[in-house]
Amino acid sequence: MVGDGTGGPSEQRHVGTPGVESLADGQLEQALRGAHMPTLLMVLMHLTGDKSWLSERYRPARPRGGRDPDDGGLPEEVQEEIRDEAAVTVRRWRDGLIEPMIPSQEELYEMMSFSIGADIDPETVPMVAEEIGLADRDEGWALSRVAAGRTGMRVVIVGAGMSGLCMAAKLEKVRIPYVIIERNAAVGGTWTDNKYPGVGVDTPCTLYQLSFERYAEWSEYYSKRPEIQAYFERVADTYCIRDKIRFRTEVVSAVWDESRRIWEVEVADASGGREILDANVVVTSVGTLNQPKVPDIAGADSFAGPAMHTAAWDTEVEYAGKRVAVIGTGASAMQLVPAMAGVAEKVTVFQRSPQWAVPNPDYKRAVSNETKWLLAHLPFYSGWYRYRQFWMWNDNIYPTLQIDPDWPHQDRSINQANEAQRTFLTKHIESKLTGRPDLLKKCLPTYPPYGKRMLMDNDWFETMRRDDVELVTEKVATITQDGISTVDGIEYPVDIIAYATGFHAHRMLYPMDIRGRGETGLRDVWGDEDARAYLGISAPEFPNLFFIYGPQTNLGHGGSIVFHTELQVRYVMSMLRKMLDRDITSVEVRGDVHDDYIERLDATHERMIWTHRGVDSWYQNTKGQVNLSPWRLVDYWKMTREPDLTEFTITHD
Repeated sequence: MVGDGTGGPSEQRHVGTPGVESLADGQLEQALRGAHMPTLLMVLMHLTGDKSWLSERYRPARPRGGRDPDDGGLPEEVQEEIRDEAAVTVRRWRDGLIEPMIPSQEELYEMMSFSIGADIDPETVPMVAEEIGLADRDEGWALSRVAAGRTGMRVVIVGAGMSGLCMAAKLEKVRIPYVIIERNAAVGGTWTDNKYPGVGVDTPCTLYQLSFERYAEWSEYYSKRPEIQAYFERVADTYCIRDKIRFRTEVVSAVWDESRRIWEVEVADASGGREILDANVVVTSVGTLNQPKVPDIAGADSFAGPAMHTAAWDTEVEYAGKRVAVIGTGASAMQLVPAMAGVAEKVTVFQRSPQWAVPNPDYKRAVSNETKWLLAHLPFYSGWYRYRQFWMWNDNIYPTLQIDPDWPHQDRSINQANEAQRTFLTKHIESKLTGRPDLLKKCLPTYPPYGKRMLMDNDWFETMRRDDVELVTEKVATITQDGISTVDGIEYPVDIIAYATGFHAHRMLYPMDIRGRGETGLRDVWGDEDARAYLGISAPEFPNLFFIYGPQTNLGHGGSIVFHTELQVRYVMSMLRKMLDRDITSVEVRGDVHDDYIERLDATHERMIWTHRGVDSWYQNTKGQVNLSPWRLVDYWKMTREPDLTEFTITHD
């Protein structure tokens, strides 16, 4: 494996088109016309081992501002040279004349730095090796006696969204029995719930997928809901998960039986029938954004037309030719409003506060057939392309989110780099609203960039300029039978109301009644808005209970929640392996370990942008505590790489 140069890349599944071996003359050259040059250079390095490909002549430009052009900033004649050599080399690999070079950790560091056009942090190398498929994230199970089928364990997973499917796929691999309890009638979690017009990812699809189940047929770089839902449906089928899911069923309660060291999980199906399931281990994977939050507005019940939250969208409601009100201007509204504009007769947007939005030329860009083929079948191509995206949306902005106490402009930014971000984003907004000082005043935020969730500009500012779109910044006062009134006394007649007002992000695992050791209630410990857990994964008094996408694991500075989820799943799987190999019946994180972690987490947050006095967002609860991870991805990768049993109270049979 990477690190000593003695092993090969881990196995990755790719879904795509016919492979290299079936290409007729000229087809490879055609596919290479669409190649991403920095990625193709890394393919040549693997296939030739020739370090001249890392010389100055071929050094690609560093991606900046979310832009990563396929040419890598290289002259056309250099690109042609790379393509020509790649065509010859790939055919030699196809014909079995080449044994690919698997780099040592030092060589991989050199390749990573060259590919990006900048010196990268050496401590990220092992993490990236896993992410791009050159090292096995699941290493260790091969040496476990569990691999031989000795599994006296049963697991209940709550939720069949992305994180629940990831957990199930890993359990399936090592033959640990499990069942998934899913309240919906389909897998996909948030992608089952959210069906509003325009809904899609704001993370590149190359990252918003499981590292061990890569897909090469995305139609866009940032795909919409139907493709993402279909991807997770395929995951459920590929890993034989579907028949272990109990759909339209919810967990009512989970109670720890200390005498048996078993969780008694009460579930209720759609008909009202109830049942108790016994489980050695319970893994919750319900996420944080699954309970729609609808504001309490006077008169809302009197509205005569359809009114719905974006996460409870009624697809039977026809909005073409109708007057639509959208309350809220966050991430959902950023997608919903441009999708409705031009179809509805009029869209009236009610804004509490404006949002920063970053321009991204790839946001609506289609993926070419050449790129799809290269991602699916060119050796090492998919992993290295994924690395470029990973680097761009990873820890790069983390240093810019640290509050500089000596920075003189704390009212608008937190440090010099954050001020530069503000200048860049302000110029972007100004360029889109030229000649509209009225809209500029409404659309330009006053808080520091990244204080709230950074949005992708989905033609939002152009949409605000439309004659059939109106942006209202006065506070909503009441809802009437046929419209919305604001505090200045103006009434806006509407036919449909869409609440793009977010979620109860702090009320985790609600309304499940979870009771641990000594009948300790999780709701009693957490309350409605103060969920805490060691590494976001485990809590004292709750043995053998693990949270995936748990408290303070959401990401606010970059990266992909799929990556974070895989780290948490790897941690839980490693704990299960230890339990089975050592005949451990229960593990419970020690209170002092948990409390020390929370103290460090809060102290780190205090130095970061999300606690800035000018920021008010759903990231914070009423106490000002932040429900985000404050760690760099590489730091969290280290923290979750292997459980330390000395941090847990352990019992044996």
